[in-house]
Amino acid sequence: MNRYDELYNFRIASRKDIDSVMLFLKTEWGENHILANDKEFFIWQYGNEQYGDHSTINFVLMEDKKGTLVGVNGFIPYAPAGKRRYVSSAITKVKSDIKIPMAGIELIKRFKELVPADAYYSSGTNPKTMIPIGAKVFHYTTGILQQYYVLNPTRKEFKIAFLKEELLEKKMLKDIWKLREILSFHEINEHYDLQKQYAYQGYKSPEYIEKRYFQHPIYKYKAFGLYQEDQIEYSGILVAREIQVNDSKILRFVDYLGEIRNLSGIGVSLQNLLIQSGYEYADFVVGSIEEELLEGSGFRLRKEEAIIPMYFDPFLRENIEIWYQKSKEEIVIFKADGDQDRPNHR
Repeated sequence: MNRYDELYNFRIASRKDIDSVMLFLKTEWGENHILANDKEFFIWQYGNEQYGDHSTINFVLMEDKKGTLVGVNGFIPYAPAGKRRYVSSAITKVKSDIKIPMAGIELIKRFKELVPADAYYSSGTNPKTMIPIGAKVFHYTTGILQQYYVLNPTRKEFKIAFLKEELLEKKMLKDIWKLREILSFHEINEHYDLQKQYAYQGYKSPEYIEKRYFQHPIYKYKAFGLYQEDQIEYSGILVAREIQVNDSKILRFVDYLGEIRNLSGIGVSLQNLLIQSGYEYADFVVGSIEEELLEGSGFRLRKEEAIIPMYFDPFLRENIEIWYQKSKEEIVIFKADGDQDRPNHR
């Protein structure tokens, strides 16, 4: 028992708490936030039906002794409770007028007690408040997501990106792995070992993959299998989302399953994909991968010499920094981890 226990209760939320959590987010997080207004999307993102659990939602609640909600910690688990469980914290918020100090830190501690995992990682972390807490209190590794991009070599006009002329020079590309679009989760299940865990990646269960990328209520994702011509099985899976704006379109890679080193050998196939589909460019937002590893596939690290937009809802033609934190330094974070690749409005 400590002073927090004398004043508050901490527990996993149930389905009965959904309306109160959404109201809390509306008043304390943002009036127009999709999670405060779209109940269907809220249930999809934080429910656990994919694991046969129809009673809980993925929030840890902090309530005063009268039962009034004063803090929430929403999270995304990549597998059910048990072995190989990795979790991303998505929303951490306590009431702005709460009297007791460091309540947010205590909420995170209780979240970790109630939701044990092999590792915790998240992106979109507030650099002024949460990053210092993650680094100093929880000893997390922190940093800024890297944004890599590869241009369509046939494009002369860019309506989404803004580039200097020297960036249009062609690069030498490796042709080790081909890319084939995957049209169903069944195809992944048949030709890729979803139970295998690779270095530098948190384990993501088949149930998570199917729900996240093949059952999304708003976004339509594309999946691409890495293969060689004499192979039936895929050696990796890339997940992407097509984004259209300004009468143009790009391909954003948001997740990857497989050996990280394989990403260096998709250059020719990726270039063909950009040309055939008419994309301005493809980008890949990660935290973090060595720059040399992606060079063979034509990717270059976005620096200040180019504008490669990060936000499209609403569209901002500017470079944006997204901070991350992780409890295991070696884990690579992808754009779709946590709740970073989701709509803001419905």
